[in-house]
Amino acid sequence: MNTRPIGMPAPAGDAISEADLVQLARTISHWRRKRDAMFDSVIFADPEWDILLDLFAQSGFDRRVSMSSLCIAASVPTTTAMRCINAMLEQGVLAKSRDAGDARRVLIELSEETRAKMRIWLLGVAAAQSR
Repeated sequence: MNTRPIGMPAPAGDAISEADLVQLARTISHWRRKRDAMFDSVIFADPEWDILLDLFAQSGFDRRVSMSSLCIAASVPTTTAMRCINAMLEQGVLAKSRDAGDARRVLIELSEETRAKMRIWLLGVAAAQSR
């Protein structure tokens, strides 16, 4: 019986690649959006988690994420998303920089510590699903 999450590639042996973890983060985000469409999304509002999943998934494709794109990924009003992002920046969960090509754009990424924690969490989910 295949117990891997939908969209999770079969790991080679016991190894789970970074690409597998990125795909898992994308799959979790996808199913969260489907859940929100089925139920009142206010019930499940968790913008910080959506932000972390999106940043982890985008980093797997070497994509730089703008503040405005991240607000959309949070699936809450922009003011709420900005408040969440700013709080996570203050706590060191996220890091920001200016876009070298467009100084008006603020780019957001996971801090190294947060990326490591996300990776550990996703490895745990992948391992639990492979049992």
